[in-house]
Amino acid sequence: MIGRGPRMTESEYDLIIIGAGAAGIAAAHAARDAGIRAIVVEAQDRVGGRAFTDFDSFREPFDHGCQWLHAADVNPLTPLAEQLGFRYRRDPIQFRIHDGDWWVNDQIVAEYHAMSEATYGRMHDEGNAGHDIAASACIDPKSRWARLFRQGFTPYISTEPEHVSVFDISRDGNTGVNWPVASGMGALIAALANQVQRAVEIRLSCPVKSIDWGSDGVMVGTLDGMLFAKACLVTVSTAVLSSERLKFFPLLPDWKQQAIAQLPLGFAEKVGFEFTDDPFAGLDMHFALMDWTDGPTAAFNIHPFDRPMATLYSGGELARDLALAGSDAMIDHARALLSRLFGGAVLKDIARAKATGWTTNPYIGGAYSTLRPGGGEARAALAQPLAEKLFFAGE
Repeated sequence: MIGRGPRMTESEYDLIIIGAGAAGIAAAHAARDAGIRAIVVEAQDRVGGRAFTDFDSFREPFDHGCQWLHAADVNPLTPLAEQLGFRYRRDPIQFRIHDGDWWVNDQIVAEYHAMSEATYGRMHDEGNAGHDIAASACIDPKSRWARLFRQGFTPYISTEPEHVSVFDISRDGNTGVNWPVASGMGALIAALANQVQRAVEIRLSCPVKSIDWGSDGVMVGTLDGMLFAKACLVTVSTAVLSSERLKFFPLLPDWKQQAIAQLPLGFAEKVGFEFTDDPFAGLDMHFALMDWTDGPTAAFNIHPFDRPMATLYSGGELARDLALAGSDAMIDHARALLSRLFGGAVLKDIARAKATGWTTNPYIGGAYSTLRPGGGEARAALAQPLAEKLFFAGE
């Protein structure tokens, strides 16, 4: 069991990995394969970080965080998922659009899709040309679909298009092949952690308070005491890096702190519903977009994996404000949107509801990092090691 494996003495570690999310578990695999004596320390009582599959709230697995194998045709997680027997859906992402009164026809949906593809294309062109500008500059304000594009972009990227550089869009490596994991992305990361935990100790519920990298090695202060190693890999979120929760001795150099500041976490939250019957029978899995004047920066994933479920994905300031208001407010907001889309009768069939809470999680602090416009090469600066013993990954 993770967290209960044999412990090495404190002087035996070559590498301390901070964070048991996807990056930390990948590093543990690499350390095992290279014969490096490593330990992973994780503040939460589970592995996965922002990949967490909930098996308790519904009859089916529910991913609170990441769910999709993006760029699945080249993603190194894809063959690992196949080896472990994880299922994913290969069908292209489908959309439906509700205009406030009813669902628009397929031809109009195709028009929106064409505008969306063209807009992302402009973002890629601008980024590839070295123009570090806001993504919003690439949205044609005269387009019939400008408002709806913004509403869909925000939960996908986790921040409004005014707040993210096209560098992030043009460099994301997305091949357009995106497959959601039916058995849960969080469950996949947990399975990969189980594969490695006999060779690399994974210590849970062990928050790190300090990292002293000023001596010959690295000293890491945890609630379990001090750990010593030759090197340390930090995979925590930029929200944690920029907070007082984790202290560095000596302080990180100004250029490193500036890079962190240019990569704040966006906000993305979900509200999942499970129904007693299947109100979406006959509908394929799709995203329902709300083309309303007062439409939210959100979209519903309807009938995921043909299950009697619906999940609201919200992003940006809306997601942040709802999360700060609490799970009841999030669920009430999602219920109101669901009723407007499918009629009030659909609410009678709700059996269970669950809201996520990444914004208020002190060990996460949001969704995923986004590069501020003008942030330049902050991601490369964040990844640059210090003194060849303090390394960074995960964002």
